[in-house]
Amino acid sequence: MPGRSCLVPQGSTICIVDDDDDVRESISSFFRSVGLRVESFGAAENFLESSSVANVDCVITDLHMPGMDGLGLHRELRRRGVGVPVIVMTAYSTPEARAEAKSLGAAAFVDKPVDPEILLHDVEAILGDPSQGPPPTFQ
Repeated sequence: MPGRSCLVPQGSTICIVDDDDDVRESISSFFRSVGLRVESFGAAENFLESSSVANVDCVITDLHMPGMDGLGLHRELRRRGVGVPVIVMTAYSTPEARAEAKSLGAAAFVDKPVDPEILLHDVEAILGDPSQGPPPTFQ
């Protein structure tokens, strides 16, 4: 929905980590269309090796990826002292995965297929206008 105003503070950087090129590009394109700065990575390891780790304001990661999964990424960020909000998304949700994400402090847990508008609302609630309320997608 281009032209939509965005309630995330100017200059915020969102990193998308997903091994699915189409998902990564779809979310990235939508977020860019509302004026957000977005960086995308096809693997958790690529993100962790990048300079983006030091400058990211929110991470949106797939749960199931080859190599390090999304929860492993979240654990590694915490181990490094990077307290950035993490949104976990998955096509294969289980109660155990939700519980583990919540125990790690994930800001939201989103089922795929992902509606980019809902993801944006979550990011706005996490980083932006407090009137947006808490992220609605930690079901």
